[in-house]
Amino acid sequence: MLTTKFIFLFIILFGILFISMPTHESSAEYFPPRKQWKMFADPDMLTCKDGLVLLQKNNGYPACVTPTTYVKLIDRDFAKYDFRLISNRPDMTSYLIVHLESNPNIMNHWHDMMIKNPTVIETTMSDWILQIKEEPRLLYNILGPIASEPELREKMIVIMRTHSQMEDSLRNNPAWMISVHKSVTQEIPHENCSWCPTYTYDNSKSITLQSDRLMDLIHHFWINDEMSTRMYKLMLNDPTHMAMMSDKMMDEILYPIMNDPQLREEMANLLIKHQAFMDAIRHN
Repeated sequence: MLTTKFIFLFIILFGILFISMPTHESSAEYFPPRKQWKMFADPDMLTCKDGLVLLQKNNGYPACVTPTTYVKLIDRDFAKYDFRLISNRPDMTSYLIVHLESNPNIMNHWHDMMIKNPTVIETTMSDWILQIKEEPRLLYNILGPIASEPELREKMIVIMRTHSQMEDSLRNNPAWMISVHKSVTQEIPHENCSWCPTYTYDNSKSITLQSDRLMDLIHHFWINDEMSTRMYKLMLNDPTHMAMMSDKMMDEILYPIMNDPQLREEMANLLIKHQAFMDAIRHN
C-alpha cells in the first residue's frame, strides 16, 4: 500500500515538473526579444507577441514593434528592412501588409507604380474579375465608394458614357430606363444606398515619409508575387482603399467590369438602387 502511494506521488510530482519545464518556444514567446537573442543567438528562433513585427535595428539588436513603428524606424534609418526575416513569418507579414494597405501615403506610391506598369494593372484586374464572379459582394466594395462620393460619381458617369457596350446595355434595360426617366429630386441625398459598404478614412495610420528608404520595403513587396497578390486581394476587400484607388485609376478599374456582360448587368442593377447616383444621372 505504501509502495502504491509512493508511486502515485512520484507520478504527480513528475507531471508538475514536466509541465513547468521551459521550452524554446514558450521561452521565446514570453521573453523580450533581446533576452531571446542572448539565449538563442539565432534570428529564426526569435518570436514576438501577436500583432507585433520583428526587426533588427542598425545596432544589431532585435526588437518586436507595432507595424506603425516598424515602418517609421525603417523610414528614419534606425533599422533596415530584412526580407528574409519577415517572409519566414507569415503572421508578421500579414500584420505589415494590412498596415501598408491602410496607409494612404504608401498606397499612393504603390498606385503610381501600378499606373506605370499596364501589365500589372491588367493582371490584377483579370484576377479581380474572377474573384468578383466567385464572390459578388466584392463588387459592392468597388462601386459603393465611387457611386457615393460626389466627385468620383461624376467621373464614373462620364466613363460609363464612353463605353458603348455599357450604353447599349442600359438602353436595353427596361428597369434602368424607367428609373432614368423618373422626376429629378431637388437635392441629391448622400446616404441612401442599402448595398453600399461602410467605410471610413483613418488618417491616424498615415505617416509622412521622410526619405526614400521605405521604398526598398515597398519594392520588395512589389516584386514578390506572393506578397503582391496578398496585397491586391486585401485592396479589393477594403472599400476605403478602393475609394482611394479609384480616384487615381478609375478607367482601369471600371472598364474590365463593363467589358464583362455578367458584371455589366450586375453593375446596372446595383446602380439603379443607388438614389444619389440615379439623381446625378438625371441631373446630367
